[in-house]
Amino acid sequence: MKALKIDLNDLHDKNISYLIGAGASADLFPTLALDMQTGDEWETIETLATKFDTQDAKHLKTLLFMYYYKECIEPVSSIDFEKLNDKEKVVIDNYKKFMELNLEILRRKQGYDRKINFFTTNYDSCLAYVADKLFEEKTFRFNINDGSRGFHKKVLEARNFNCMTLESGIFDRNREVQRQINLIHLHGSAYWRKHNESILVDYSSVDQIVSEESIDSMYYGEFKEMLESGTCTIVDLLSITIDTHNADTFNEVQEKFYKEYNELPIVNPTKWKFHETVFEEHYYQMLRHLSYELEKPNSVLIAFGFSFADEHIRNLIKRSLVNPTLEVYICCYKESMINELQTYFSDFNNIKYIVHEAGDKLNFTYFNSRVLTLGEGEV
Repeated sequence: MKALKIDLNDLHDKNISYLIGAGASADLFPTLALDMQTGDEWETIETLATKFDTQDAKHLKTLLFMYYYKECIEPVSSIDFEKLNDKEKVVIDNYKKFMELNLEILRRKQGYDRKINFFTTNYDSCLAYVADKLFEEKTFRFNINDGSRGFHKKVLEARNFNCMTLESGIFDRNREVQRQINLIHLHGSAYWRKHNESILVDYSSVDQIVSEESIDSMYYGEFKEMLESGTCTIVDLLSITIDTHNADTFNEVQEKFYKEYNELPIVNPTKWKFHETVFEEHYYQMLRHLSYELEKPNSVLIAFGFSFADEHIRNLIKRSLVNPTLEVYICCYKESMINELQTYFSDFNNIKYIVHEAGDKLNFTYFNSRVLTLGEGEV
């Protein structure tokens, strides 16, 4: 079923969760999409990596992961939110308005259920940064829970997402559950680090895990140029071969790259696997948490900027749709996405596909201003 709006007034008494993908940060950070086609299908870093596996083109997969690190991960790690251009500031403004809308909904919730879950597959800290800005403005009293506890060392644990903050008056005569947003990074975060058998969260600084010396200097430039040309095909990429007399040098760089790259606390863009056991364990705990939230009575899931390419998350949502009281709203960047999405969810009638009323692309600005509504005069 297609729809144009989501009236948050109708949802304030329900268990609300969001699934936020790369589309939300698209004008600030690159996505996995590539300017490259195979037949009628556009390639992504994920699909290309899978095809390199099929072709046993290990050197190309290495160059692709180097590209992925340089173009997708490093910008997240090195972002300075105080030095954004006008286009990038719009992204942050949209995140801020998005959080404000949901804090208003939380104000209307009663009792102990004053929380909303933000599940995100993004590695960035946009939501955490915006929460800090709102704390500084002192317009809203709320708590954002990223699952970490501690002072000098903030340790991440899944059970912390079940904690709520209770405020009381000076003489304990009045008590109120504080509004809370749970921020859950399903694919990891650039701000996580492994510490013994724990995960630490630190937004103050991000170490450069992969050094410049670990990026190939001989073949990477050619690979990047071809990948970004807009005319390149997989056949063209397969023409890149490692000369025999350069093989040892390339293998040394490749080994150094993977040794550093495998320390990244993120899901890989192929088969969606962590390399570190402690991160992988947390990943599956968060998937279970998402499943648990969707199986609660009167639950709502709103997906924005998410392509549903991740089969683990897609299948989890599909299993959860047997909950007859679950409502799922999928915001489609383009209306043409509906046909593909319906191949995944054709058996269920508790899904609504949100589209742009004029048939245009449904971006973050439109999502905030025309899709999520609080009623007349309250947006």
